[in-house]
Amino acid sequence: MSEIKVDTLTGKTSAGDITVTSEGGAATMQLQQGLIKQWSSFDQTGTTYGANTSGDTLNTSSQTDESTAVVTVSFTNNMSNTTYNVQNSPHFDRTIANKNYPRMGAGANVTTSSYFATAAFANGTVDDSLHNSMVAGDLA
Repeated sequence: MSEIKVDTLTGKTSAGDITVTSEGGAATMQLQQGLIKQWSSFDQTGTTYGANTSGDTLNTSSQTDESTAVVTVSFTNNMSNTTYNVQNSPHFDRTIANKNYPRMGAGANVTTSSYFATAAFANGTVDDSLHNSMVAGDLA
C-alpha cells in the first residue's frame, strides 16, 4: 500500500484549483467545494453537555442561546456570501412522554458571519438538548 504525507495541497493551475474525479470517472468537481466548512453541536437544556454548552465544533467561534429553540452560531472564519447551505438537525428525545419528534431544523437569519439554528417539534418549539448543524459553501 502506498502512503502520501503532505501538509499542503496546491493546484497546478492555481493554488485552490484541485480537481477530483468521480467514482465512475464521468464527472469532476473542485475539492474545496465538497468540504463541510463549519459544524457544531449545542445543548440548550443541560441534558447532553451541560446547559448552553458546545460539543464538537469546527470553524465555530461561539454559540449563543437566543430564545426557545433558537441558537446563534457564529463563524471563526466567515463565509464569502449569504447563499451557503445550512443543515440543522434537532435531537429526537425518546425520554419525553409526548414523543417530541423533530419536524424541522433550519438555518435562518443567515449572514456571512453567523446563522440561527432553529428547531420545531410535533408539540411546538422547545429548547433542544442537541442542536447539530453544518454548513457547505464558500469561505471568504
